[in-house]
Amino acid sequence: MYSPRKKVLWFAIISRIAILILQIIFNASIPDHRADAFKRPLNSAEKMGSLWDEIIYFLFNGFTRWDGEYFLHIAKYGYTYENTIAFYPLYPALIRIVAFILSKIFPALNSQSIIIVAAMLINFVCFVKSALILYDLTIHIFQDTVIAYKAAIFYCINPASIFFSAVYSESIFAYLTFYTMLGSMKYTSTIYFPLALSILTRSNGIVNIGFPVYFGLKNSMSKEVEKQKRKIPYIFKLITLRNCFTILSTLILSLSPFFLLQIYNYIKFCTSTPDKSLLPIHILQYATENNLVLPGMTSSIWCNATIPLAYSYVQKTYWNVGFLRYYQFKQIPNFILACPILFIMLQCIKEFACEYKDELYLLGLFDNKRKNGNTQIKVYPLSMFVFVIHGLFLTMVCLFFAHIQVSTRLLASASPLIYWYCALITSHKYIDHIDLRYENEENICSKWKVFFLSQEQYTLQDKLVLFYFIGYTIIGCLLFSNFLPWT
Repeated sequence: MYSPRKKVLWFAIISRIAILILQIIFNASIPDHRADAFKRPLNSAEKMGSLWDEIIYFLFNGFTRWDGEYFLHIAKYGYTYENTIAFYPLYPALIRIVAFILSKIFPALNSQSIIIVAAMLINFVCFVKSALILYDLTIHIFQDTVIAYKAAIFYCINPASIFFSAVYSESIFAYLTFYTMLGSMKYTSTIYFPLALSILTRSNGIVNIGFPVYFGLKNSMSKEVEKQKRKIPYIFKLITLRNCFTILSTLILSLSPFFLLQIYNYIKFCTSTPDKSLLPIHILQYATENNLVLPGMTSSIWCNATIPLAYSYVQKTYWNVGFLRYYQFKQIPNFILACPILFIMLQCIKEFACEYKDELYLLGLFDNKRKNGNTQIKVYPLSMFVFVIHGLFLTMVCLFFAHIQVSTRLLASASPLIYWYCALITSHKYIDHIDLRYENEENICSKWKVFFLSQEQYTLQDKLVLFYFIGYTIIGCLLFSNFLPWT
């Protein structure tokens, strides 16, 4: 018999194996599309490999598409081109470190095979850990084992599953984000560490700062104060100097690596003298053929800006990212692809706001208990407030600024709302036996059989949710592994 958390552990592992198998089948059976995208330049020595290298290529090549090419290039050669600045350094740095260790253990593999194996290993570990932390976080929020279990299982088959196994930073970012959320709720003193790492993983990691700040403020409100009159000006008077110092120190420690990264980018691309002798010939040749900017080659516009931040400039210049820039008729298919997750997010946010419309002015810091004795059972806990605000902000960014098709993987790796909402709407009480609350008798003894595979009854809503999650997982493996555009 497996406990809910142990089943989450095993299902997370099995789901990654399933994604690997699907990717191998689709990549081997369908010719790759010749996409007009960045492909990491390789020298002749890297292209020639042993039988072991060919096996690694066969097993994992479908995971190296699109942005994966950038991450592998940065892990091997660093930030050689200006457009690589769009990809934050933690994930490629970890790949480089793990690859160095693996090269000592498996000397038969060439450098490219080693970094691919390192990337796969990092993603596998981070994904399994993130599934378990999402389970723990949901328990902390809902105080309900069944909801936590179902939310974690939905995470394991989320619509962006292929990106959590591919050479992308989704898995490590989800792990650090969920860890930051849970640590903030538990008032962990070292929360600045995972927060800083999440900021170094993806640009939207900086939004995670809101969690330690919010829960730091909430912690400063004593239980005695809850009995008194609660108004916004009064709430801020309760914040002590000690709380302010704790929050400020967390912010400084968390943001320091981000500022150091900006300084590094500026020095490397704006002040250094170009020395082409330091770069391999094939790197220089690729830059010439594709008109890419090398470090110190030219003074880019962002170098002369009042606040020289490379990221926004690179996103705008190389990917046309900006306010309403993606609202074009030719992008309608991408908007359709993103519709399901945007709908789920907005529906969850709407339902929460309707439940707590009388308490929203309290910022979720207090529970407004009415004295009329009319206590209505609510679906969502008030402690979800900051998660709803966080999800709303990210959803607005996806709608108005980002490439709309990335909404699926961005939201799936950054917000637990989609998993909480789907777990809630698919939870039906068919049996009341204490041992069978979350699974039937057969599933309890299985590592891989989970609730949606043998549910007694399926509502139309259940079918739509499962069709979305499983359908996007399979289609994503098919398209992504063959260099075809996906979310």
